[in-house]
Amino acid sequence: MKPRVGSIAHRDLFCKTFIETHLPFEPEGLPWPKLEPRYVDLLRAFPFWSFARSMEQEADRMIATFSKTLADPVIREAVELQGYEEGRHGRLLNHMLERYEIDVPSVPLSNLPVTRDDFVVFGFSECTDSFVGFGGFALARQKQIFPKGLLDIFEHILFEEARHIVFFINWWRYEEALAGNTSAIARTVSALKYHVRAVMHTAQGAQGAAVVPAPLDLTGGGSQAILEGVSPKMFLEIALAEERAMMARIDPRLLRPRIVPFLASAALLGLRMLPPRAETLKRPLAVAS
Repeated sequence: MKPRVGSIAHRDLFCKTFIETHLPFEPEGLPWPKLEPRYVDLLRAFPFWSFARSMEQEADRMIATFSKTLADPVIREAVELQGYEEGRHGRLLNHMLERYEIDVPSVPLSNLPVTRDDFVVFGFSECTDSFVGFGGFALARQKQIFPKGLLDIFEHILFEEARHIVFFINWWRYEEALAGNTSAIARTVSALKYHVRAVMHTAQGAQGAAVVPAPLDLTGGGSQAILEGVSPKMFLEIALAEERAMMARIDPRLLRPRIVPFLASAALLGLRMLPPRAETLKRPLAVAS
């Protein structure tokens, strides 16, 4: 039975589920595979390592600071754990880059004050970033771009991100209910505004992390190996399938992020109504079940 959104039972469920599904590990202790030079070269070709590492490190700082403002000890414990996991993601990326001798520039962390809005914008940003990550990971796995050992490590990281966005959306709905914001329309409009702010924030961060003088090109290098031969329709199909698979691993009584999957489904419906492209027909790509 699903608890009423905004109730103590709801709070206890989304916090308890998040804490109980945490897996303790250290990046250095994971079974990192020994990679052939061609795989290392492919990793080096990805353009976003500086950005990804700095985002995780910045999230660690921001969430740790925000958690100190929370009066509810149950929620504060869960938010502190999220901050720890974000920081661990940063350490994992740093260890991977060092282990495989991938030299990328460091991005200075900010020391700006942290507000509740910062946490909310970050949460909605993760909803979008995770969906894109689900699609990219599923393609890499399907195309066998990297050895299974490396993909297994990143699958776990993506599941942690799935846990983060489910925790976030339940926390946000809980807070909205406590504030008396029960209108579904007004809540959707508010969420869409936060999504727009999140996209703008991510774009600014990516620009700041780009290697000068070359801009951050997410379609080149290693990304091209994943996206080659993949149409927008294929990517949306695969990302939606992977998103459903990730969400199926989380307690069904909890709310799920809906806006990004809804927009992706709407876009997919529109693309399916278009005539098939000739080059797509020549290079079919099955969707993993």
